[in-house]
Amino acid sequence: MAVCVLIPAYEPEERFAEYAALCAQRGPLVVVDDGSGPKFAPVFEKIAALPGCTVLHHEQNKGKGAALKTGFAHILRFLTDCEGVVTADCDGQHALQDVQRLCTAVLGQPQALSLGCRHFGPETPRRSMAGNRATSTAMRVLYGIELEDTQTGLRGIPRGLLEEVAALPGQRYEYELEMLLWAKRKGVPMNVLTIETRYFDNNSGSHYDTVKDSLRICVPLLRGLAQYMAAGAASAVVDVAAYGLLVSFVFGGLNLVDRLMISAVLARILSSLFNYLCNRRLPQMQRKAFWPTAARYYVLWVFQLAGSVLGTWALCATFGTNELLAKYAVDILLSLLSYQVQLRWVFGGKGEKADV
Repeated sequence: MAVCVLIPAYEPEERFAEYAALCAQRGPLVVVDDGSGPKFAPVFEKIAALPGCTVLHHEQNKGKGAALKTGFAHILRFLTDCEGVVTADCDGQHALQDVQRLCTAVLGQPQALSLGCRHFGPETPRRSMAGNRATSTAMRVLYGIELEDTQTGLRGIPRGLLEEVAALPGQRYEYELEMLLWAKRKGVPMNVLTIETRYFDNNSGSHYDTVKDSLRICVPLLRGLAQYMAAGAASAVVDVAAYGLLVSFVFGGLNLVDRLMISAVLARILSSLFNYLCNRRLPQMQRKAFWPTAARYYVLWVFQLAGSVLGTWALCATFGTNELLAKYAVDILLSLLSYQVQLRWVFGGKGEKADV
C-alpha cells in the first residue's frame, strides 16, 4: 500500500529539487508547478526526471488551494493504488521523517484527517507566529477547534476522504482553513502529530500576502458567526410575525391579558424551535441526534430567558439604565455566551450519532 506525497510549488528555491528527490525515494510524488514561469523551469525539469515523480503545470498562478486540487484530481484519476495523500510545502520546512510519520498515520487511521502541527517558540518568525496565533484563537472561539497550528501544510488525507476534500471551496490559503471547517462539520477526527519546527531565512521564501490572504482567510473564519447571527435575526422576525398573527387572528376573542400572554409565549416557542433547527444546521455545529440536542437547547433557552429578565432588571435597578438599552445590552451579551454554550455543549455532546 502506497501513500502519495503532493507538493504545490510556486517559484521554489533551487534546494527544492533536492528535497523532492528525498521525498521521491519513499514513494510516489506529485508536484504542481503553480505558474512559476520559465525562470524556474530547470528546477521542475530536474524533479520530473525523478523515478516515480509527476510534475503538473498551471499556466499562471492560481493559488495553493487550486494547486492542491489539481494534484488531488490527478491522484484520484491516475494513481488508483494510492491509499491516501500527504501534502507538504516546497520550502523544505517539513522534515522527511515527519512526512513519513504522516504517511504511516494515513494508513493507520483511514477515517481521520492527520495534521502535522508545529510548536511555536521564541525562534519562530514574528509574522508566522502572529498569523497562527490569530487564526488558532479564532478557530477555538468561533468553531471549537483546538489546534495550535491551523496553517500547517503537512496533512494526511486518506483516499476515502479525498474526493470530498478536493471539492471544498477556496483557491488560495483559505482552502486549508476550509478543510478544517469541513472536518469539524462532518465529524471527521483530527489526528494531530507534533512535528519539528523549521524555518529558513526567517521564512523569507513564503508567498503569503499578509493583507490579501489574511482577508481571504477572514471570510471562512467569520462566516459561521455571521450565519449564527442571521439565524438569530430570522428567528426574531418569526417571533414578531407569529405574535402578530396569534394576537390578531387566533386569540382575538380573548380578553387583553390572556390574549397577550398566550400569544407571546406561543410565538416565543415557535421562534425558538425555528432557531434550534437553523442552528443545528450551521457548519460549526455538529448535527447530533435531535432529542438530546433539543433537550439541551431548551435548558439553555430557559436560562437565557431568565438571564435576560434578571440582567435587565439588575442594570435598571442598579444604574438606572434605560429599559430598552439595558435589554439590548443584556441580550447581545447572552447571545454571544449562548453561541459558545451551543457550540461546546448543546451541539458538541459526545456519544451521539450525527444526523448528516
